[in-house]
Amino acid sequence: MSNKLLNIEINIYTEIEDEGGSEIIHQTEKGTLRKGNGVHMIKYEEDMEGAGMVSTTIIIYDDRITLKRDGAVRVHQVFKIGAPTESVYQHQYGSFRMETTTHRMEYIKGIENKSGRLFIVYDVILNDQEPRNHTFELQFEEAF
Repeated sequence: MSNKLLNIEINIYTEIEDEGGSEIIHQTEKGTLRKGNGVHMIKYEEDMEGAGMVSTTIIIYDDRITLKRDGAVRVHQVFKIGAPTESVYQHQYGSFRMETTTHRMEYIKGIENKSGRLFIVYDVILNDQEPRNHTFELQFEEAF
């Protein structure tokens, strides 16, 4: 992994659908991109509404994507097509078992790896509740 960090501007679009309808979240953050050995790592801080500050790290491998959150919310979520994954989602209201089934993953690198787009479609089941469908799109470009 290269030690060179690229400052980036990040736009995140998330849509969550379940039986009750859908929720859309759009946010803009500043973060960093580190790349090397075929791995890209995006880091940013976000203020999760109602929870507090969270540090988010997304690591993009050839065959999987991991999302790790620390702070007011803690989770280590793995996205891998063809393999449901389990983790524990921890926040101020307690801990929940979380099962993730990934349907689609796409990472497109821009010119000289100074921009890109990450797209993930997946289902999440919390504590054996009905699954919720998530569409997560993150776009970034070098910040000047």
